[in-house]
Amino acid sequence: MMSVSDDWAWLEEMPEGWPTPAEITGPTAAPATNLVLLMLSSEMLGNDLVELIGEFIAEDARFNRWIGAEGKRELSMRQVAECSALLRECTKSIYEAWCNFSQVHERELRAAESALPERRALFVNINSASEKLRNARMK
Repeated sequence: MMSVSDDWAWLEEMPEGWPTPAEITGPTAAPATNLVLLMLSSEMLGNDLVELIGEFIAEDARFNRWIGAEGKRELSMRQVAECSALLRECTKSIYEAWCNFSQVHERELRAAESALPERRALFVNINSASEKLRNARMK
C-alpha cells in the first residue's frame, strides 16, 4: 500500500508557479481574462489580433467550462493540476509576448509597421495558446 506522501509525489514534478503580474490581477479573478482586457484596451492591435484574442478567450471559457464539468469527473487530481498549469503557461506566454510587443511598439513611437517581429511573436503565442487549450479538451 502506498503512503499518502507517495500518492502526492507528483506534486513535486509540477512546474514552478508563475507569480501573476499585478497588472493582470484585476478587475476579474481570472488572469487570462484580465490579460485579454488589457490587450483589447490598447490601441496597438489590428483586427487580426483582436480576432485572435477573441478566439483565445473563447477557448479559455470552453476549457474552464470543460474542467468544471467533465474534467473534474473524468480526470485525476494530477491531470486537473496539469490543466491548471497549462492555462498558467498559456497566459504567461501571451503576457510575455504582449509586453515585448507593446514595449517595442511604444519605444518606436507607434510608428507604422514598427515592432513587426514582436507583433508576429504575439500572434503566434496567442494562436498557440488557443490550440493548446483546445487540444487539452479534446484528448
